[in-house]
Amino acid sequence: MKNYSVLHIWELCQIYGSLSKQEKRDFYQHKCYYYQFFVKMIIVLSCIVSTTYLIADYKLNGNTIMPTLFPRLFVLVPLFFYIILEAKARNYQIKVFLNYLMLNLIVFTMVWAVYHLEVKTHFSEAAAIMNFIFLICCLSSSPLSGILGYSIFFLEVFCSHQVNHYENMDVILALNIPCFVTIMLAHCLLDLGELDHYLTSKKLEQALITDPLTTTYNRHKLSRMIQDNKIINEQMPISLIMLDIDYFKKINDTLGHYVGDQALRYLGEFLMRELSEIGTVIRFGGEEFMIILFGYSSKKALEKAEYLRKRIQSADDSPVSFTISVGVAEYNGNFKESMNAADAALYHAKESGRNQVYLDCEFTY
Repeated sequence: MKNYSVLHIWELCQIYGSLSKQEKRDFYQHKCYYYQFFVKMIIVLSCIVSTTYLIADYKLNGNTIMPTLFPRLFVLVPLFFYIILEAKARNYQIKVFLNYLMLNLIVFTMVWAVYHLEVKTHFSEAAAIMNFIFLICCLSSSPLSGILGYSIFFLEVFCSHQVNHYENMDVILALNIPCFVTIMLAHCLLDLGELDHYLTSKKLEQALITDPLTTTYNRHKLSRMIQDNKIINEQMPISLIMLDIDYFKKINDTLGHYVGDQALRYLGEFLMRELSEIGTVIRFGGEEFMIILFGYSSKKALEKAEYLRKRIQSADDSPVSFTISVGVAEYNGNFKESMNAADAALYHAKESGRNQVYLDCEFTY
């Protein structure tokens, strides 16, 4: 278990403040996805258990439950719709909204039931218990969502006081305001702790799909893209480029594997600089790289491949002079076929003398 210090918490605060809006959305989407099932179960159980307050109502109202029967059971109606809507929601913001809406509907039905009670002083205990569920909801939401949810809760308390006329309103506030402050502080600390966990998992995930030598992606990344259908996009053309270093074995044999690794690192970093914004660069194996270009037809990809070939050939900052052979193919809806076509084009480039670019096995340059 990680030991947190004040300095580490401060560093996490700075990291959180530096996150972009999209990064924060990704973080809270991850957080909600991780905790939402637990939060939903607590809300469902809270609604069901709240109906058992009929037993206490029976005692407080002189051995009758009829006045509070409908308000206590009414909470099951919005609960039914909550379960359906929450299951359909995909955006974390919608799920969090539904969580706090359901939470405040529990408070509403509780206030409604108290209206029919002869003794209303016990509302202070019931309201204090709600803080436990608010704390649970913090697990899947942001602190801002928690503050908004609590604001509605206090608004309900003040508005219901105009009707129910709580004799111990000072006690209600004395119990709930400290709970609010404590829970929101805990909310912020939980948020930072989950951020630390999220950043660690992202680093591990990035390490899993990144080639440490070349800084490009590896075949794990390719497998995920295929599995998640992130290559298929009917709205834009996609092209595949396969390339490798010419006579790479000779570089290793004559200059040593260290120089060979330096050449691979140089090529990987070069490809990432040139292509990371328009495609995905993958070290496919050994000295071979695959590039997936989004929004590029085979003609545009061919021009880009020739540009890369010329840049590598004329590079004056490379650790060793080398050239590349390139094969290009346009994605046809079947990734395996398209990859084989690009690989066959690369084979023809190498067989024709290397330092060339081929398109679907046809000589181009």
